Amino acid sequence: MKTKYIAVSLTIATLAAAVIIVGCKTAGYQQADKTGAGIASFRAEIVKCKQAVDSTLTALDQIALSANTNPRPAYENYCKQVANLDAAANRVRSSAQTMKDNGQAYFAQWEEQLSQVKDENIRKLAQNRKAKLQESFDKIRDYTEPLKEQFDPWMSSLKDLQTYLANDLTVNGIAAAKKPFAAAKSNGAKVQKSMDGLVEELNDLAATLTPANVQPVADTNAPPVK
Repeated sequence: MKTKYIAVSLTIATLAAAVIIVGCKTAGYQQADKTGAGIASFRAEIVKCKQAVDSTLTALDQIALSANTNPRPAYENYCKQVANLDAAANRVRSSAQTMKDNGQAYFAQWEEQLSQVKDENIRKLAQNRKAKLQESFDKIRDYTEPLKEQFDPWMSSLKDLQTYLANDLTVNGIAAAKKPFAAAKSNGAKVQKSMDGLVEELNDLAATLTPANVQPVADTNAPPVK
């Protein structure tokens, strides 16, 4: 009888340990931290891209300023900055996808675990919290989609200017492109303003997912930041 009691006790202890281990492995806050890390990475890439926008617009200015002397070095720098901006934009797209994937995994896991909650009041509370956080997460699209609609045609115009200047890097050629130069600067400023709004929204979203004074865990699946 004593042996049977010990065996049952060990079995219960083993099952309890297994439940604890499984619970730790699938803790929702860990997925939330991973989602927070994806948001932080996306935000960092947006900030870098905004800096690349600055550098590109400055390089464009230098072409106009050096038109009466030797605009070739300024043009070559402009080509370099356009390429850097294009690469920065690609990193933004990649980190945006990683953030989206992490968020979807987080809310899917949360939804799955909600089905295990027996207490109706606690389940409703969790459902309401999940709905609010998911709404905040989905709201990012209200900033990313308009930004994309601004950025893509603007980026295309920068490349068109590059092609134009490659064939007519003269005083008259640069002077004739005065309006496209002005449009590039004006639209670039609008892109930067949209980036600022997105960064602010990402800051608010990260704050809702990660406890105060806790740094989000690194996302090992995210592409390296260059």
